[in-house]
Amino acid sequence: MAYWGYKFETLSLLPDTWAATPRDYIENRENKIVDNHAQYCSVVKTQIGSSKLIIGGEVDAVWDQKPENKRDPINWVELKTSAEIQNHHDLVKFERKLLKFWIQSFLLGVPKIIVGFRSPNGILQRLETLETKDIPGFVNRSGKASWDGNICINFVAAFLDWLKTTIKHGGVWRIRKREKSSQLEVFKIQESGHGNVLSSEFLAWRTKPAMPSDSTNLGSERIPL
Repeated sequence: MAYWGYKFETLSLLPDTWAATPRDYIENRENKIVDNHAQYCSVVKTQIGSSKLIIGGEVDAVWDQKPENKRDPINWVELKTSAEIQNHHDLVKFERKLLKFWIQSFLLGVPKIIVGFRSPNGILQRLETLETKDIPGFVNRSGKASWDGNICINFVAAFLDWLKTTIKHGGVWRIRKREKSSQLEVFKIQESGHGNVLSSEFLAWRTKPAMPSDSTNLGSERIPL
């Protein structure tokens, strides 16, 4: 069951455009061993409230192909699976899933989500395409209104503002929410360092003095760590 979603991706995706993919590969996808390592990474510069962020996250696929102009938006698509909705309990459960689907794709700039609804035995029953921007409205109009997109974004904005006033010094900090708890904890676990998150190559680049800019250089800005 843990690999049903990966199998759905294997059956749905190609390594290149349809015309550039060998016929043998297309016709034998159902026999291909699943691979949970192949993925794209979307890196987005955004702002939530007063906080400016750079976010990176895994994305499943490109709907057609990447644009030649790197400044143009990429037509990302995310693939998800969910049990077929049979009753009220299933509907509520699916709505909660939609929150996770929406926030992941919304933050990473993924415009489209394809959901494969499956039977209890993992057999694909049908497909449904969701526009990411329409999910909060769908939940409020057609569902049980178990969550609100505006409340989610406002909470994150307030949390980030609070976090900036709480973490005033260096070191490694941890944010934790215990199971079934309504509280978030923030505490320091190391007085210095970067928690092995930043590579040595990045740290060397970040601490290297910036080169003087000229008329053909956009320049750069380095912020002390």
